[in-house]
Amino acid sequence: MKHDIQRRTLLAGLLGGSLFTISGCAPAQVAYNPSGPGIVDVVVPYSSGGGTDTWARFITPYFAKLDPQINRYQIQNIPGGESITGTNAYVHAGTRDGRQLLVSSATTYFQSMLDHSAAEFDFAELEPLALNGTGAVVWTNVESGIRSIDDLLSYGKPVKYAGMSASGLDLVALLGLEALGVEVRGVYGFEGRGPTRLSVQRNETHLDFQTTATYLTQVQPLVDAGQAVPLFSVGELDGNEIVRDPNLPDVPTLSEIVGGDSLAYRAFRSFAAPGFFFQKGLWTNSETDQRVLDNYDSMVKALNADPEFLDEAKDALGGYSLLSGPEVRDQFRSALTIPEDVLNYTKDFLLNKHGSALH
Repeated sequence: MKHDIQRRTLLAGLLGGSLFTISGCAPAQVAYNPSGPGIVDVVVPYSSGGGTDTWARFITPYFAKLDPQINRYQIQNIPGGESITGTNAYVHAGTRDGRQLLVSSATTYFQSMLDHSAAEFDFAELEPLALNGTGAVVWTNVESGIRSIDDLLSYGKPVKYAGMSASGLDLVALLGLEALGVEVRGVYGFEGRGPTRLSVQRNETHLDFQTTATYLTQVQPLVDAGQAVPLFSVGELDGNEIVRDPNLPDVPTLSEIVGGDSLAYRAFRSFAAPGFFFQKGLWTNSETDQRVLDNYDSMVKALNADPEFLDEAKDALGGYSLLSGPEVRDQFRSALTIPEDVLNYTKDFLLNKHGSALH
């Protein structure tokens, strides 16, 4: 994206600065030392090189170009505890002036939603600045003997699912398979979705779960070659309804196949919404000054209206637009609310079917 002096000047005039100092209302910061003037520190609670880290490093330079008071964003990777360690560190620092932000993803949301005892944060109390949804597909290698959803339903023995962690993003796929009545044997501990994909390609496991962007680039060629079959997608949220993902128009959603009101399906919907429709995001602590929120709202809208950005962002954003955090905050918070019977069901499901206890 070319340097756009007119747009920077316009935003500076309309929005004012985002890095002003707030006094008198913010608690003392804990273990946070700003990197310097014009630098926004961004906590990424994952290792470098992963999907969330890549997203953060892609999107933040565009914000830096739009805000004349920001020279650059400094990524600070704090991995550990399935993203709990870094997120705890961020919320305890308590910064509210726009100088330190958090990038997080569905795995982190789930730790809080499932009441993990180590999670000292609640995303319903944080302020989203920018969110990015995505879709996903459950697929198989034809050598598994599964060539359609009907074959999956009548498989007659446990299917081996390749995953990273049952209580992470894989939870959505596992709940979907449970809603279908499919008996699953989870094979966990893979270090990323690349290894899970290769495991299914080699027919070492039967089922894999890939986000839309990776599916289209890495799995669709296998489908075109007759070597793989998509089984169902997560879909896209349209109001309160799940509809087909426009990036995957030929892949049916789980909701089309099963629907209903079973606890498994209700749990699937409860975790699919925050896990995929708002999957990655840039966050600030509660009580951040409204001018910071307004600034990012305007910058997101400017990027969504920029054809050059949209072209450059196709792969990084998976073909989906950025969402203004302030605009969808209430919708996101509503998605975090899980009925008690669904929450208890999900915890029992994780423990009894996948050996994953939440301590």
